[in-house]
Amino acid sequence: MNKTNRQLGQYIFDNQDFEGAPKDFFDETAPLIGFIVHSFNSLDGLLNSTICELINDRTDKPGAIVIYKLPFSAKVDLFYRLVKTMEIGCDSEIACSKKLVDDLKKCGQLRNAVVHAEWDHVDEKGYTFIKMHFDKNGMRQQYWQFTPEALEEIEDFIDQTYILFDKFDDEKSKLLRR
Repeated sequence: MNKTNRQLGQYIFDNQDFEGAPKDFFDETAPLIGFIVHSFNSLDGLLNSTICELINDRTDKPGAIVIYKLPFSAKVDLFYRLVKTMEIGCDSEIACSKKLVDDLKKCGQLRNAVVHAEWDHVDEKGYTFIKMHFDKNGMRQQYWQFTPEALEEIEDFIDQTYILFDKFDDEKSKLLRR
C-alpha cells in the first residue's frame, strides 16, 4: 500500500481534491471495508478468548474481568506479557509468538487507518486522508492509497494473522507438555 505526506496548506481540505466519481469508488470499496471490519472483529474475539485461556484455562471469567473495556492495543500488550511470562516459566520460547504479536499490532494499525479514514475525501488515485503529523518540517497530512487491491491485501493479512493463532496454539501445547 502506498502512502504519501502532503504539507498542510492554508486549509485542511486544500489537499483533498477528488476529481472522479466518488460513488463508483465507494461502490467498489465499501464491501471490502466491511470485510476488513468483520475479519478484524473475529481476530479481536480470538485474541480475547486466548487471553482468557492463558489467564485461566477452566473459566473465562477472570480473563473477561481483566480485558473488560481494554482497547485492542492494550490486549495485544497483555497477550505479549502473558506469553513471555509462560515462556520464562517454561525456560523455552514459542517460535511464532513474536511474529504473532507484531502482526496483531500491524492489524490494529491497518484496521484503525481503514475505519478512521476520511472516506469522503479521496483523490482520483484512492489516496485517503488518515492523520496529521507534526515535526520539524511543520504540519503534514498523511494519505494512504486504499485501492480495492490494497484493501483486499489488508483483509488477507488480518485473516493470515487469525490463522497464525493455530500455529501459536500448537506450539504452546508442545511447550506445556514438556
